[in-house]
Amino acid sequence: MVSSIKNLPVKSVCASAIILLIGFQQFPIIKAGGSFKIYEVLAIVILLVDLIKIREVKLAGFTSLAAFGFFVVSPIISYVWANVGLSYPNGFYLKYSEVADSFKFNYNVFPFLLLIYMVFNFCAFNEISKSNFISKNFEKLLKTSVYIGTGIAIYSILTMFTVDLVAKLPSFIQAKHEYNFRSAGLSQEPSFYVLYQTWICLILYYTKKKFKSKVWYFLMAVNVLSLIFTFSSMLLSLAAIIFFNVFFLKSSVKAKIVSIASLLLAILAIVAIIDYYNYYDAFMYTFGAKVYSFISSPAYTTDSGSFRSYTTGIGFKIFKDNWFAGVGVGNSIYYMYIHEFTMGIEIFGERLFPGSFPQNLFAMVLSEQGVIGAMALLALIVSAFKMFWKARYRNAYGLLFLNGLLFNIGAMLTIAPTYSMFIWVFIAFGINYTRKNSGIVLSDKSLETVA
Repeated sequence: MVSSIKNLPVKSVCASAIILLIGFQQFPIIKAGGSFKIYEVLAIVILLVDLIKIREVKLAGFTSLAAFGFFVVSPIISYVWANVGLSYPNGFYLKYSEVADSFKFNYNVFPFLLLIYMVFNFCAFNEISKSNFISKNFEKLLKTSVYIGTGIAIYSILTMFTVDLVAKLPSFIQAKHEYNFRSAGLSQEPSFYVLYQTWICLILYYTKKKFKSKVWYFLMAVNVLSLIFTFSSMLLSLAAIIFFNVFFLKSSVKAKIVSIASLLLAILAIVAIIDYYNYYDAFMYTFGAKVYSFISSPAYTTDSGSFRSYTTGIGFKIFKDNWFAGVGVGNSIYYMYIHEFTMGIEIFGERLFPGSFPQNLFAMVLSEQGVIGAMALLALIVSAFKMFWKARYRNAYGLLFLNGLLFNIGAMLTIAPTYSMFIWVFIAFGINYTRKNSGIVLSDKSLETVA
């Protein structure tokens, strides 16, 4: 047994653990200069092994090559440009004098630290994409992810009605925020948790045959309930994906009817709960108002949707001024204040603060990595999409990863920063499976079940 443990591939074991622990986004953490999640520490281990055995490092096809361009090449170019072609952000420190001596906002340290973040993100992404160990243990990792995700979902639901014990722990081990009657898991906020939880629900849906019937219904009920209780505007993207699956992908008439009925039932359940508990005003603020504010570019920042739209617009203005290589990964925070009063905002609710950045991944990439980073990101997304699209009917989980990627793309409109590993892990997991199982063609009966 000892010898078998010694023979385990270190990088692949760390990569597997990252997949399983990606839901632990704000607990537990390790504070050492910065704040490191447990899965980021594992990614650093992969990076160190890659550096030691750099000649043995291989890419997992074109998608990994695109990821290398996005996570490594583009950030290095942007970092060099920021230090050579752009001036020191004195105006930032004049406006926010309280952080002038802060390690976290040190212009000579912070950007370099985030460059390392991007590099170990790539190392984790590449290892997950190509690991034979992960491929051999794929089914086990799927089921274990479901059980871990369900545990987080149960805890998240309980905290809506009781005390969030994790948030009460000392700040050196957790960085959670408390939310009133919103499910946020162990994430920083519901908009981050909804991405992770959607992946868990998708995995559970497509692994129904791996569980006993009653167990599966229980797991699905808990996870879907926790997902709905995020009250995130991103649930609209999930509804759109369900619509896309029903009407544009192969499925039986029965599957179409069940999908439509389930969606309508979920909507009716939400309406009934809101009406019974008189949560209409709270719901309009946490969901309705945010959706409207995000898509309408309002002249106020009184809710998170309007503030997200506001910061996104600033990100595009930063890109306009630095279109080729951007201002450097993480450096958008030093330029946000310049456009604070140029966006046509008449009523300020939420205001910019020292750590504000574009709350839209595409706007953030454009502002920080310019056209170079944007092209690399586009290549990564298109490559993964083509891979999952071709495999949508060729193997048992083709639609799982296609739908997950589509939701990921929608989520990128409202989440950032770029170096958040939870955005990329399940995409890499899907690349691994698709590469290893691209030649399996399903029967018509199996197609109906999957669709």
